[in-house]
Order: sequence, then C-alpha cells, then structure tokens
Amino acid sequence: GHLEPGFTSIFNGVDLSGWEGNDEAWAVVDGAIQCVGGKTQKNWLIWRGGELRDFELRLSFKFTQGNSGVQVRSKEIAKWQVRGYQVEIADSTKMGLWHHSLAPEKHRSHLATAGQRVRIGPDGKKKTEQLAEPAKVQSVCRDNDWNELVVRAVGSRLVQKINGVVFAELVDEEAKYAARSGLLALQDHGKGCVAAFKNIRIKHLKAVVKPSRSN
Repeated sequence: GHLEPGFTSIFNGVDLSGWEGNDEAWAVVDGAIQCVGGKTQKNWLIWRGGELRDFELRLSFKFTQGNSGVQVRSKEIAKWQVRGYQVEIADSTKMGLWHHSLAPEKHRSHLATAGQRVRIGPDGKKKTEQLAEPAKVQSVCRDNDWNELVVRAVGSRLVQKINGVVFAELVDEEAKYAARSGLLALQDHGKGCVAAFKNIRIKHLKAVVKPSRSN
C-alpha cells in the first residue's frame, strides 16, 4: 500500500533491520514483528532510528495472550529495559491505558485509562475527566485480530487512538517525569506473551514555534 504523505515506514516487513532486542524474544513472522512467547523475562525491542519528539505513529497490532505495549518518548535504562510512556497492548478489557513502564514512583503507574482525558500538573497532581464509558471504548478493539493504532504526541499532549476511536488522552506536565522526547520500542512482558506488529510508520511533526516579536 502507498504511504500517507509525510510518513516513513520503519519496519521492512522482512527482518528486524533498524530494531534491536533479544533474539530469543522477537522474530518476524508472516510480515509482522512478533514476540515469540518463549520463557523470556520482561524485555523491549528498541527502534534505533533515533529519538522522537513531536510525532504521529501508526501501526497495526494483533494481541493474542500475555501483556505487551508500544513505548514512546522513553529511556533505555539497562539492556533491553525501557522506562517511559507506554500504550498498553493486552486483552481489550485492559486497553486504553497510558502507563509509565518501570514506573519511578507509584503514582506514575496508571497515567490515564480508557475513556479518560488526564492532565498531570507540574506538581504531579492529576485532573481526570471521564469522557466516555471504558467498556464502550474498549469494545472497538478486537483480540486475536488486527487493529489500527495511532499515537500522536505534541508537546505535553499524548493521544492514543485505536480503530479510529480515541482511547485515552494524557497531558503530562509533571516537572520531575514528563518527557518531550525519547525512544520508540515494543514490549514483551515475558511469560508467554504473544503479540504482533506490522505496517509501522512514523511522521515527524514540526513544533509550532510562535514568532518572536521584534522590539
């Protein structure tokens, strides 16, 4: 298929060129990146194409069992270990979670959940709006089938959409932990996790720079 204007494919559909991770945990099967479901510990497959700032990510995912995730604006803290913003990939009743993987503090674990718009202020205080009923939002996501994920991050605002529906929106301004740039990675939670990802493409968004007034 033809790429949308401004988007670049970052997975060739054949092998893991441009990606780096534990060979025992990840493989390309039927044109998709798959966590193979072995007896691996929690680990991440990291895209080595550089850090992402403001961007839109589009991909297809299929969840079968276990727990997985799509990691954005994150930091590599040890070999194949990644900390930061994660879109949960799990059975549909758990979808919509914006998570801080390997959370540095307890309050950072569940940043936003299905149907929510959450603003985290500089002091870490949360303001939550429940815009939609979680089960109604989650019903759009199909287990054991391909779903379309769109993640858009601009400034402090991160939005995850699945099959065209906004699942959760996060505005993170916490002084201590908010991240404006970082790595993209895929998670294998280990213990028999099976999930697959394909058609991964990215568009870098230009930050809106307000013109400076000349005196």
